[in-house]
Order: sequence, then structure tokens, then C-alpha cells
Amino acid sequence: CWCFIKICARALRENGGKGESMKLKLLCRKEMKEQLLDDLQKGQVTVCEDADYVLYEANYDYRYLLVRDHEEYMRLAVEDIIYIESISQEIWIHTMDGRYRVKETMYQLEANLYEKGFLRVHKAFIVNKKDIRRIRSSLNSKFTLILTNEDQIEVSRSYYYRFKEEMGF
Repeated sequence: CWCFIKICARALRENGGKGESMKLKLLCRKEMKEQLLDDLQKGQVTVCEDADYVLYEANYDYRYLLVRDHEEYMRLAVEDIIYIESISQEIWIHTMDGRYRVKETMYQLEANLYEKGFLRVHKAFIVNKKDIRRIRSSLNSKFTLILTNEDQIEVSRSYYYRFKEEMGF
């Protein structure tokens, strides 16, 4: 899903328990906006880890991720990420220096990293747009991306038009 719900943390703190309404900004596909508005207004929203949508603070400074390197945890600068890959139930961060596991879901990473120049191109891949070196057209509305580390990622048909729009062609 390409829905990113942004929220101002100040509104949460100020409105917490006062009965005042909370302000939300919806940035999503037009066809989803109507359904989301309806669900939110009816109170049919459940907060859980395996959600389809992610609610995040609008101005949150997401510069580092906590990643696992064998038996240790370390902070990894977001700018060093080339792409993110989902393999089975594990999420892997790829950099020039190696590959690291993270606990976040693809939905969380997609939402939190979108404004940092990351783009979902496949069910299993999120790429850093600055690390796309070449784009090859493939058959059946697909692209193949060649990244700075020479890995090749396929843009699936589901993400084809969104990719074209985001890349400006």
C-alpha cells in the first residue's frame, strides 16, 4: 500500500485524553483516501504491529536504524542504505559494507524512509533512489535497476507506474 499517514506529535501530546479531536494528514492513493477517512471517522481503526498502514510523526528525524550484525547491534546511517530486502520473514538492509538484519517491517521502513528518498519497487524490495545507477526496460511493464553495488533489482508490474511517476518519466 502506498499510504502514509502523517501525524504531528504535538497534537497527540496536547490532545492526550482531553476529548479534543486529533488532526491527521492523509497522503495516499485517491482510491484509498475515501475508505481510510470512513474507517477513521467510524473509529474502526486497530493499532497493531502487522498493520497495512503506518502512523508516524511528520517531522521525525529518521537518520539511523538499529541493525543486527551477527550477535551485536549497531546504529546504521540511513544514507548508507542501498536497498532493503524481505526474504521469508526476515528484513535485510544492504550497504556497500555488508548486509544487516532489522526488526522493522517493510511497511514501517517504507513509510519512515519515503521522505529520505526511498521507494518501494517490489513486494520484497525498497531502494534508495540515489543509489540507482541504471534503469533497463524489460518486457511486460517492468524495469530492472542496477544499483551502486551492482546488484540488480526488478521493479514489479504492481509498482511500475508508481516508480515511473516518482522517477519523473
